[in-house]
Amino acid sequence: MDEQREETAARFKSGTPYLDEILCGGWLRGGLYLVAGPPGSGKTTLANEMCFRAAQAGDSSLYVTLLAETHERMLLHLRSFEFFHQDSVGTRVHYISGLPSLREGGGRAFIDTLIRTVRERDARLLIVDGLMVFKERLRPDEDLRELLQALNVRLAALDCTTLLLNTETQKGTGPEFGVVDGVVALSADLIGLKATRGIEVTKFRGSNNIPGRHTFLIDEHGVNIYPRFEAAMRDTPRKLADPRHRSRWGIEGLDAMCSGGLVTRSSTLIMGSPGGGKTLIGMSFLLEGARKGEPGLYFGFAESGAQLTLKCHNVGLELEPLQRQGLLRLEARAPVETLPDAMAQELLALVQQQGVRRLVLDGLEPFAKEAIDPERTTRFITALMNALRERDVTLLITQQTNDMFGPELHSPIRGIEAICDNLVFLRFFELHGKLHRLITVLKMRDSNNDPFLRELLITNEGPRVGESYVALEAMLTGQPHARMQGTGVTGPGRNREGA
Repeated sequence: MDEQREETAARFKSGTPYLDEILCGGWLRGGLYLVAGPPGSGKTTLANEMCFRAAQAGDSSLYVTLLAETHERMLLHLRSFEFFHQDSVGTRVHYISGLPSLREGGGRAFIDTLIRTVRERDARLLIVDGLMVFKERLRPDEDLRELLQALNVRLAALDCTTLLLNTETQKGTGPEFGVVDGVVALSADLIGLKATRGIEVTKFRGSNNIPGRHTFLIDEHGVNIYPRFEAAMRDTPRKLADPRHRSRWGIEGLDAMCSGGLVTRSSTLIMGSPGGGKTLIGMSFLLEGARKGEPGLYFGFAESGAQLTLKCHNVGLELEPLQRQGLLRLEARAPVETLPDAMAQELLALVQQQGVRRLVLDGLEPFAKEAIDPERTTRFITALMNALRERDVTLLITQQTNDMFGPELHSPIRGIEAICDNLVFLRFFELHGKLHRLITVLKMRDSNNDPFLRELLITNEGPRVGESYVALEAMLTGQPHARMQGTGVTGPGRNREGA
């Protein structure tokens, strides 16, 4: 416990959501850090937010500019952010220009000015905005490395953490990269027509950090950082999916196909073509849990909560009473320019707030399409499943197949079938000039299941599972034909005997 207190005390919290998580606790107090990134990448906003967050925590900060932009202009831009508080300016957040001392006395005079002002204002955070200008204005007899080393030693004695902001992004090419205790690189990229911002810790002495590139947004709240989910959630879940505990579907026939229901805390993929009944099956699952006092959450991208409530009402599934009781929550998001890591953070927050035990994630496509690196999709989904299992959630995921008919199946997200515990498949097929829905349980991990292909019926009382089609074959292709005589198969339950 004492070691934990010492470690906490040795950290300077950034106050920026999730940046401290990437830094495994925050900046080391008294350290000298370089924040590098091209113009427009967010360096100034991040640094100013840190100053105002420090003020809220009771610490003073000093922001020193070497750029042409005036403080008045900078403060005008900052007023639109939620973190900005005018009463902190001049009391706990101090702004000065370092250009006069740098012009008149060179680098040594500038360093002396910094140390004197930090001591006078009792600052615990120093921001130097414009390292490139500092380097350009050094005198011939001044060495950048020696000046930064001296600055580091003197500020560490004052327990002041320092951030140097620089527009140069070449990793490790300048002497400052060797002197500083850590380097945080910001980026602003255009992928197709979509603009994305990234943050990466490329160096951090004396501490671990979450490696790799993470995304962030800048909005009215400030800098919102979203650690790469699979890197932040690396631990194997301690909780298990125990076959002795079942979460029933609440659908006649389907619970029997699954030996009494889904294994609690398991993950299930419902895969099928549009209109196959995926969403209605998911809503039946949530309703069954809510009736038993298990809070449920629907998180989807195709229909609004009001539209989904009406759709379910039309087939006899009444959502509103359970919504009013707080046992069922519907959340819909527009699948436009979303960040998977941001959605995962939001999803886990909703699960925590509502005490969710059953979750329907209606559509994986937005996660896959918006992933900056498509190769990370399965790792991301695996981490999300593990995080939900650790929170006692039984997860249902729907995924749309690319083809409604035909002998071939194409999944938009390759490999997702392997990482889910259970797989339920839905498909349309034509029989006697009429479209029918088919349902089958392709796999259940740690549980027996009915292997037969059965009819899925959407009735006025919700989804129901009907008879099996033992007299037909090639059902999964959507192009069934009568089974040849002598190859019939028998099985439990009622069966269709002819085509």
